[in-house]
Order: sequence, then C-alpha cells, then structure tokens
Amino acid sequence: MMKHLRRMLTVTICLVLLSVSSVALAAPSKAFTQKPSISATTPRKGVRSGELSDYTVTPTLPGFLTVKLLNSSGNVIRILVDHAEVHTKSNYFDFYAKDDAGNLLPIGEYTLEFSLVSQYGVEAKPLSKLLTIKEPYADTAAMYTNSALNTVVSVTAGTPNTSAAALNTSNSSSAPVPVAPSDVVSYQAGESVMGDEGLLIGVGVSDTAAQEDAGYWSLTADATDEQIWAAITRKLTGVDAGESESAYIYDSVSDGRKKLGSVSGISQGVNVVVQRTDGWSLVEAFRNEDGAFVRGYIRTNKLRPAEPNANYGLVIDKAKQTLTVFKDGARVGSCAVSTGLATPKYLHRETPAGEFITVTRRGTIEYYGNGYSKYTIRINGSYHISEIPTTKKNGTDFSLLSGSLGTKATRGNICIAHDASPDGGINAEWIWNMTTENKRVKVLILDDKPRTDVPVAGN
Repeated sequence: MMKHLRRMLTVTICLVLLSVSSVALAAPSKAFTQKPSISATTPRKGVRSGELSDYTVTPTLPGFLTVKLLNSSGNVIRILVDHAEVHTKSNYFDFYAKDDAGNLLPIGEYTLEFSLVSQYGVEAKPLSKLLTIKEPYADTAAMYTNSALNTVVSVTAGTPNTSAAALNTSNSSSAPVPVAPSDVVSYQAGESVMGDEGLLIGVGVSDTAAQEDAGYWSLTADATDEQIWAAITRKLTGVDAGESESAYIYDSVSDGRKKLGSVSGISQGVNVVVQRTDGWSLVEAFRNEDGAFVRGYIRTNKLRPAEPNANYGLVIDKAKQTLTVFKDGARVGSCAVSTGLATPKYLHRETPAGEFITVTRRGTIEYYGNGYSKYTIRINGSYHISEIPTTKKNGTDFSLLSGSLGTKATRGNICIAHDASPDGGINAEWIWNMTTENKRVKVLILDDKPRTDVPVAGN
C-alpha cells in the first residue's frame, strides 16, 4: 500500500512540476500576443480655437501611438502624433487647435482618435474622444506676412511692443536651408513681456540673462575647447519627471498663467536664471513642441540636478550637422549626422537645441514603421541618438538615410553613420560602446538659428 502511495505522490509531484514548467514556458509567448488597451484624458471643457492644450494617454503595454483629429464628418484634419513611442505610465502631449495649414479651427465638435500598436506588433482597439472647439480669445489679432523676408509676425492686442531685436527680421545666413516649397518652415516673432526680474519672458526672447557661470547657455559659435569642456562637465539641472514625460514652463507665477512650452523629464537640461523665494524659478530652455527658445517659470520643486559623466561629452552642431566627441577636455574625433527636419505640418520634428544627458539604451528599435535603427540611446523624450536606419532588422541596406547624412532629414532623432569617420573613427557603434561603460554622458546641441526665430505655430 505504501509503495502505491509513494508512486502516486511521485506522479502527482511530477505533474505539478510539469504544470509549473508549462506555465513558465508559456508566459513569454503570452506577452508577445497580449492585446494592449488605451485610456486617455482630454480637455473636458473644450479648447479655444488656436489655443495650446494637452492630453494624456496611458496604454497597458509599451508601444507606438498615433493620434488623429477628425471633424464632424469623420475626415482627418491633422495627425497630431505619428507612431510615437509611449510607455505604460501617463504620456503627455501638447497640441494647438489649428489645422495643418496653421489656421484656427472652426468652432464645433471634433474627435480625437487614438490607435496603438504594442512593441510586439499587436494592435489595440481604437479609442475615440470628443473634443469641443470654442471661440478664440477676443484679443487674438490677425496674422500678416512679410513675404520679402519669409517671416510671419503675430501681433496680439494689449501686449507690450516687442523690440526690433525680438522681431529679428534680418535675413540671417544661419536660417534653415530651404527644402521643397511645400515643406518650407516660416518663422514669426515670439510674444514677450517684462518679468519681475527685469528680463523678457516668453517665446523667442532677444535679451540675454547675465550669469557668472551659465555653462552651455553662454556658449557661442566661436567657443574654445576649454569653454565647451566646462559646459560639458557643469552640473545639469533637469526636471523631476520620467524620461518619457514632461513638465511645463509658464509665462507667469500668477493664477491664469499660460504654458510657454514643455521640457522632457530627467535628461533635458534647463538654465536656472533665478531661484525665487516663492517656490518658483525663472528658467530658460528650448521647448519640445518646435525647438523654440523660451524663458519662463517652473516650480522649483520640479527641478532635479544631475552630475554628468566626467570623462566624455558629445557636441552636436545643427548648422554643420556634425557630432564631435570630447574626452578629458580634448577632441577625440567627429562625424557627420542628420538631425530633425521640421515641416509646417510637423514642427515637433525639429531636434531641440540645449544640453542633455544620455539615459536609456534601447538597442535596435523600429524607425517609424520604415526600417530599423541600431545602437539607439535616448537623450530627450522620444528622441534618440542612433545609427541611420536599415531597411530590414539587422540589415546592411542603409539607403533610407545614407544619402542625407550632413543634412537635416530625420523626424527628430540624431542619426549617425554606420561607417567609421576618417576623423577619429567615430560612428554609431563607437558611441554605443563608449556609453556602455560611461553613463550620463552630456550632449550639447548647438542651434542653427537665432533664439528669436520661432516656428509659425509657436504662439
């Protein structure tokens, strides 16, 4: 009898072990086939036509999000988000209540349509949210165009006069090189007001905040290697939010304040001009919406210091489309890159200037549904440093962007060549290997246009 009981017990234990093993083996395959779902929070009271607003999207699985704005007839008015990477925490997005041409949306009922594909290619059930577009603010004035300078200037009634320097109507040689006529990005002067600190507050301000040690923010095109290295090793001040989340900079500390723009969490630096005693700080940054320079206020408790790597640093010059590696204060080498090319329809594709640190190393990722990029390292929200994409995963055909290196051509990523450069043997794999042992490498991105040049959807 005992022998039979022992045999039965052994068989039972084996069956239990096999069952546990089967569950363990099945778990990974379930993750590959799991269907994601989406939840979203949109402005419940509607949005004024032309106004900057925001919404949040929370998926149950990481993936790639597309958001479309539809009119009452179901026609697509704008694609607000195009295959953007999102995570399972709340993902914040801004949008202007305008159409693709930058015109104010007519008053009425619209729909935000959300679709998601998980990181394993499984589609979520689409989600739709109603959005009411209301009358614009009464003091919004008409736009007028200075065709000779290809500059659009916005004037708002009741706003202090903007200085001639802020309007920046000079035909600067550092302006973006024109591309196809339909893709030319026009610029306008930003609005600004005088702040409590005696400095202009707003978008595209023209004055300079004098600081004894401003690091990156005091660099000019003719900076010496010593000045660059000092900026590379200077402590970065970021915002206390997830690397795929963002925080807002405002035009005032008073009630009724308006958002000037957003900066990404952890990895994107801001310049703290003044730390006030009322819980707010005056800061400067290049916003994510379109790369425009902004100066405004952020809550001091949102700021978070970060010590950058003390041995290496990267400098990306958007005017020259080059990346230069510094080690211990000396140049190691450089290579050609391709940064973001903004269009009137997709201003957010402009790679923002400023200072950043490398964070998550993502390896090989899909390149906007069209090829794959290797050696991908996040530096700012959804933007990365990566190798130029191949047509197939781990492929050798780099034709998607190989002919564009040295020019603006991406959707915001900084793409680097596959082949090692003649100057120091720098390529994407070299950067990847260097950052394997060296974390939080600071990346300085030098802008290619004056701070006062603001994309047309800026206000």
